[in-house]
Amino acid sequence: MNLAILIVEGSDSNLAALLGAFPLARDAQWNRGDKMRNGRIHDSSGFTTTIADTHNSKELTDQIAVFLEHCKTTGIVFPALNLTAELSVGFTVGDSEQFVGSVSFSSYNLSALGEIGITLSVAAYPTSDEANAT
Repeated sequence: MNLAILIVEGSDSNLAALLGAFPLARDAQWNRGDKMRNGRIHDSSGFTTTIADTHNSKELTDQIAVFLEHCKTTGIVFPALNLTAELSVGFTVGDSEQFVGSVSFSSYNLSALGEIGITLSVAAYPTSDEANAT
């Protein structure tokens, strides 16, 4: 599994402005004051959307690059809309398909992330062939 999820947070009006200019399918959404699974309260409204769900890291970075280019050509800059955005990249490691995993971002894509105001987080998640058999 290689997954890239965009997490966007801000005020309801700023989120609506973003979605009006740049429609994104939302996987999950919440409102300010909603309770999280851990019992804490959301400080702001937000949503998540899947940018990439691929079988290998090359496809992952290719789909992320397409998303970043679309943001740039549309003129989306998250901080200018008073929104925070994080691209959370995760991949599984430890099974026969992907025992060791890595992801490489080009300097162009890293610059694009900064230009449009997206924070990047990367995490590897352990798995096994046995865990994937269920």
